[in-house]
Amino acid sequence: MGNELGLYLLGGLKTAPLFMEGMRLALHERLKAAGEGVHSRLLLPYGDWSRQAVPQLWEIRRDMRRTPHRTARSTGGRRALLAIDEEERSSGVPAPGRRILIGHSGGGVAAVHAAQTLWEREGGQPCPVVLVGSPRIRIPERLRAATLYIHAEGRTPGRSADPVARIGSFGGWTVSDRSRLPVWRAGKFAPENAVSVPVIGGHADYFRDRTPFVDPQGRSNLDRLLEIVWPWLCSRLGLIPEST
Repeated sequence: MGNELGLYLLGGLKTAPLFMEGMRLALHERLKAAGEGVHSRLLLPYGDWSRQAVPQLWEIRRDMRRTPHRTARSTGGRRALLAIDEEERSSGVPAPGRRILIGHSGGGVAAVHAAQTLWEREGGQPCPVVLVGSPRIRIPERLRAATLYIHAEGRTPGRSADPVARIGSFGGWTVSDRSRLPVWRAGKFAPENAVSVPVIGGHADYFRDRTPFVDPQGRSNLDRLLEIVWPWLCSRLGLIPEST
């Protein structure tokens, strides 16, 4: 049991209970087909759609401002960790790096903070983190190679069509080697892996798997997302992808 993969999907603001269910089921089945034992669960670190929006927004905003050295104080990160610990008391604690955290929107903020705290607690390789349509926040250094950032493709190169993915910054101040003065570096805290994906619809539609969210080639938004996420996860976990 202790060698199973833990797959956790983290929702953001006012998320419906089954919002990411298609993604969870698709990855769960692919991991099983690749020979992995896996348990999976949707987590709602800021609450579901029944909770008022304003308290959720304040919590997400506060967490977005946390520096990489203060992620342990993250409201969403702590709640996600409590839910993960509760889940794993019955299913068995995976070895370090044997978890996958996938966050949508504000859930990506909580995913980064939970992953950092897990690494600080357990050591080893950090678990893979996938951010989908999430605000840009400062990614801790140890997590940057293990983080995949996905946003909706825009008409202008480098500019996302998703307004939420344009919130925040990966930038930070650093000292110039030449002048020894502070200079702003746009990608100082950016993840090493960032990809844009065509999305039919908007911010809430990355995981849609049926009409009208299907392109002329028959691929849904979810299909396009999995075409990016699945090979990347296989490379991080050392799995051999099954043909799909």
